[in-house]
Formats: sequence, C-alpha cells, structure tokens
Amino acid sequence: MDYTDSMKILIISNLYPPYVLGGYEILCGQVVQYLKDRGHQVQVLTSNHQSSVSDSAVTRTLRLYQGFDKKASFMRFARLRAAHFNSRETARMIQETRPEVIFIWSLLRLTPAPARVAEKSTIPVVYTFNDENIMSFAGHRFSLSPKKLIHWVLDTFVTPGITLNGIAFRHSTCISKILKRNLLAKGLPIDNSQVIYQGIPIERFPLRPEAGTRHAPVRILYAGQLHAYKGVHTLISALAEVSKQSDLPSFSLTVVGKGPEDYTASLKESAVNAGFPIDFRGLVPHAEMPSVYQEHDVFVFPSIWEEPFGLTHLEAMASGLPVVSTANGGQGEFLVDEGNALTFKPEDVPGLARQLTRLLTDDNLYARLSQEGCATATRGFSFSRYVDELEGLLQNACKGESR
Repeated sequence: MDYTDSMKILIISNLYPPYVLGGYEILCGQVVQYLKDRGHQVQVLTSNHQSSVSDSAVTRTLRLYQGFDKKASFMRFARLRAAHFNSRETARMIQETRPEVIFIWSLLRLTPAPARVAEKSTIPVVYTFNDENIMSFAGHRFSLSPKKLIHWVLDTFVTPGITLNGIAFRHSTCISKILKRNLLAKGLPIDNSQVIYQGIPIERFPLRPEAGTRHAPVRILYAGQLHAYKGVHTLISALAEVSKQSDLPSFSLTVVGKGPEDYTASLKESAVNAGFPIDFRGLVPHAEMPSVYQEHDVFVFPSIWEEPFGLTHLEAMASGLPVVSTANGGQGEFLVDEGNALTFKPEDVPGLARQLTRLLTDDNLYARLSQEGCATATRGFSFSRYVDELEGLLQNACKGESR
C-alpha cells in the first residue's frame, strides 16, 4: 500500500467511541485512528445515542429507531421515521464532506437508509460485516399466512426503504469465512465479499513477564458479555467439577463483563456454592484490559453460539495466556486444538473440565500453549496487517475494482 495515496473516507456507524457496546465499536475507533495516522482524511457519521456532542471529525446526528438501553422489536413506524431522518442526514453529510469512498461499519438500529443514500450518490460504498445483524433488515418473505402476507406487502410496496431491497453490496468484507457463509445462506448478495480477519494492536497487549508459569492460586479469566449464549454457566459448572479433585492446584475465576440482570443473577447464585472463589468485576474499560490479562494465567471462552470472530482470544494469546475455548465460530479459523489452544464442544461441561485440569497439572503443556498462542497473535493478527487489507479494499473500490 502506498500511504501517499490519501483517501477522503466517510465512515458510517451506529455507534462510535466513547459510547460502546462491545469490541466492534472499539475496533472502529482504532481503525479510524490508524487510517488518520496513515494520512487519510476520515470523517465519521454516527448516532446521537448517549451523546450528541460532535467535533470536526465526528458528527453525531443519526438516530436509532430504538436505543440500545431497550430491547428491540420490529417497530415498523419507528424504523420508518428513523429512515427518513437518517436519509436526510446522510445526504447532507455526503454533500458537505464529498468523500471519495464511503465505509459502512454497522447499520444496526439505524435502518439501511444511510446505505441506500450512499449507493445512490454514485460514490463507491464499502461494507464491513462483523456479525449477522444486517439481516435484521431483510424484508419479510411472501407467505399466505395473513399476518406474514401483510408484512410482505408493506415491505415490498409501502416501506421498502427500511429493508435491504435494492441495496447492491458491491464491495464488502466479512471478518470470517463462517460469517460470510451464514450471510450468503440467509440471502445477502455478497458472493465476492473479501474475508479480512481482524487484528489487535499488539503493542497494547505485551507478553506477561512470567509467561509460561502460573500464579498460586491459578487465576482463570472470562471476559465478554454475560448472556446465556456466551456459556459462562458452562465454565462455572466445569470449574465446580474440577474443584472436587483434591490433588489439583487451587484456583480462582474472574468474570469481566455485563449482561441481563436475570442471567447475571443466576451466575452469582451458582457461584455461592461453586467451591472456589469467583470475582464478578462487571464491565471493565477496554483500556484497562491489558492489565487484566497480565494478572491472569488462563483465558476461557465457553461461547455456545457461532461467534463471528474472537478478538478477546487474540488479546489473551498475545499476553501469553493459554486459551481454552469452543471453536464452532470464527475463532475456530485460527484456534488449533493442541497446537495454540485447547478446545471443547459448546456446553460440554466434562470436556471443559478435562481441558482445564490438564492446564492446571501439565507444566509443559501450559508453557507450550502460552508460547504458541502468543506466536499466532503476533505473527498473523497485527492491527497493521488488518488495516493494510482494509486500505486495499477501499482503494480498489475507489478504482472501480471488485477485489
């Protein structure tokens, strides 16, 4: 990439730091900074959710049809109102900034209106798909069921602007092969989408000074959202089984993250009689996560659903923590069982217990996985490599090339 070929880029996203729900908003902020550092002119258009303060580089005027502090439902008329407003704001922003390329990060709860306006502008539009949420805007399919038929008629003839109908998605990237496969299976027209694996700023996650060795007691970490589909209950149950073995080293568990109150309460209730210490730290700012990894010895990710990717895996691996994880999602595209990590099947409590027991007792296995995991993260998943590939995609879009 010739960094002298500066681009004027407009990034559109539902959320942007400092307000974040998870890793993808943080990642967007990091991508913007890297692009600016490489000489590109970057403007961000995002929602006013939780903040309406704009500056010269970030405009917070788009509207969500429902805030992220509330559970989403279909809300056709709320979507329609948001779509009308966001169409005007997107058109205004394009007119003011006159970008060479428009990079759409996430439309969740914005409606597809910004994408529709962007594509009509004739400016090249690039999409990054970090999850399957784009399909929440897919139009209803034809059905003879009265309720479904009404929705189909409305989507097709009355309010097509709140659906994906007519959006081309000519230039796009998916963050994993499995995500691309799932989106194609659901009908999104992205056959030529380029798989670009995300990266992490390696320098922010240095190798632990004592990498390859464990604390006493051993410190086990989970970091992520607290939802049932994340499988944290599987981890607690597995560690409860491990704790019954009297000849093993003692250990503790730290749970970082937040989620619905009922699920969090159920986890804390399970912790009362778990037989080992559990520290629920709540949401930890991402800037503090490097020190959290430094304090721990093992990272466990027991997710049940097919994760699109696995940034926290890479952060932990770069820090020198052996990873024990399910591998049914995008993380399975870089995790190698017995090679750079240990894996187990979703909700397999005995399987997870066996893998954790091995890490608690086998010094050579622990040291090898620490070393190989770090090598995987640092050699193949740097943020510079990730931005290199995104730059190439954006440049190709500007040149009218599909790849």
